[in-house]
Amino acid sequence: MPHATNPDTLGTNPGPATNALSGLSDTERDRIRWRAHALWREDGCPQGRDREYWERAELEILKGRRSY
Repeated sequence: MPHATNPDTLGTNPGPATNALSGLSDTERDRIRWRAHALWREDGCPQGRDREYWERAELEILKGRRSY
């Protein structure tokens, strides 16, 4: 996560992931953002792996989500 030390800045860059985010509630996005940041910090803040951490957090947060 280049230069990202604040979880509020994660997932804010427009791009291909933006379409995937449109189906998430604000609460889900916030939970994913905070979890991705925690995972990144736990791993020693490596640079250039922001997408990996977002996807890991997304899986963790959304796996318990119910399909309607």
